[in-house]
Amino acid sequence: MGKRVFIGMPVGEVFRDRACAFRVLHDSLPVRWISPENQHVTLVPPWYCDDVEKVCEKLHDLLDSERAFEVCFNEISVGPTARRPRLIWASGGMHDGLGKLQEKLSCLAEPGNDSIERRFLLHVTLARIRKGQKVNLSPETIDWKATLNSVCLYESILHPSGAEYRRLCEVELGAG
Repeated sequence: MGKRVFIGMPVGEVFRDRACAFRVLHDSLPVRWISPENQHVTLVPPWYCDDVEKVCEKLHDLLDSERAFEVCFNEISVGPTARRPRLIWASGGMHDGLGKLQEKLSCLAEPGNDSIERRFLLHVTLARIRKGQKVNLSPETIDWKATLNSVCLYESILHPSGAEYRRLCEVELGAG
């Protein structure tokens, strides 16, 4: 079996700084915080890949004319739903440009990956709620802007303490 990989866009330093400030204010929550260097917008969810080099080459080809994206995150809340909270995330709603990019890149995933069937929702996971725990967090309105200027193929290595992400390749996008 190949490597467990996914395609995402790392968030910049300004976003990470704001996420760290949020974490400091909510450090008592029963969650596992995502380290700043692992914060990203997922475009294509994980699949198992036998030929990373080939995917990296195709990623470069598909992104040749793509430009950076300016995005805005407007809320921090639990997700994916209030009834079944597993995450704390910063979200920005639907984003047509990133949705189209997701559709374009989903062809790189192995067959059976269900990313095409999901509508793109702009979000960054800030924390994972510990199993069996309840988190009392009311949605908070935010105004966090970010420039997403690269796309990465990440390897996701699962550990009991949480996932570790390694960048396998990164493609810089043109200026917006």
